[in-house]
Amino acid sequence: METAINIGYSCKLLNKHMNIFIVNEVKPKKIRSELANLLSQQNVTKQGRENAVVVSGDTLTSIFEMKDVSFLKMFTDLCENANVVLACRVSPKQKAKVVAMMRERNPDKSTLAIGDGANDVNMITAAHIGIGIKGLEGTQAARAADYSIGQFKFLKNLLLCHGRECYRRNAYAISYMFYKNVFLVFPIWIFGFVSFFSGTTIYDVFLYNSYNTVFTSLPIVWFSVFDWQFDKQYLLDNPRQYKIGLENIFFNSWVFWRWFFYGLWQGTLLLLLTFYTMNSSTTNEGNAIGCLETDGQFVFSAIVIVVNLKVLVSSYEFTVLSVLASLIGIVGYIAVLAVFGFVDIYTMQGDFQHLFLTSP
Repeated sequence: METAINIGYSCKLLNKHMNIFIVNEVKPKKIRSELANLLSQQNVTKQGRENAVVVSGDTLTSIFEMKDVSFLKMFTDLCENANVVLACRVSPKQKAKVVAMMRERNPDKSTLAIGDGANDVNMITAAHIGIGIKGLEGTQAARAADYSIGQFKFLKNLLLCHGRECYRRNAYAISYMFYKNVFLVFPIWIFGFVSFFSGTTIYDVFLYNSYNTVFTSLPIVWFSVFDWQFDKQYLLDNPRQYKIGLENIFFNSWVFWRWFFYGLWQGTLLLLLTFYTMNSSTTNEGNAIGCLETDGQFVFSAIVIVVNLKVLVSSYEFTVLSVLASLIGIVGYIAVLAVFGFVDIYTMQGDFQHLFLTSP
């Protein structure tokens, strides 16, 4: 116990201004009495000072073996009211149980476990996120973890820089994927009212199947990997920016349904404007302009352009590569439409001429 406290001071987990509460009893009755006494002291001394709890492995064994809900609640209350909880001489199984205990007590919180040896594997796998340090203790922890780092000091970069930006980019990517597919599919449903639900489709099958994989995939891939909202040094100097993940600002029910609504009303507006504003006329060759096929290609073309530009205007890294990633999808779509527009064996023949080469 004394060694654990000294190490706590040396690594600055503990300081001389803290109230340190030691839990080292073994017998259940004494543990209950000790916890009740410490809780009352903690409530009195909490104001104005930080609290730390130091608990031994033998005490944890007794607490977990009792399986008393009220007893366990007293211990978790003591730990949650402390700024630091230090456990000494703890077995790998007990480490995992401590993590599981806090996960059960706080189901809406995320837990993180970090270790460098084989005795930390159970704890790492029990937490929501496990980080293994690959070093002198071997590679067991690194192999079992979600993320692996070379030194403990890299944890700051992993959380405040890469973790923060990864959360932001992934939250945007997930919402954007729902948005662009709602934007694509909802006009088909709205068209059912125009076509009296006859089953007629407004998109070409080949273009429809290539939408996610070919025409709109590159911009969001680039965004999810390379976009940075702030400079790395700025994020390290301002850890308050990390709160977007703690408070789940970028991915929650409100954000999801807002994106869903964007795709819904934009798709509806685009379809209605297209079908009720394009006039039916004929070209010099006698081909009809404004027919169902041409209108459908116009809607699909507008969707491809909008969803590609959406990522570009949402990016913080406005570079040549980001612009190129968005333009490749748009130019690639126009190129495919142009090629098949001049081929006699495909149903899209003439669509490119009607959309881009015919004067009003």
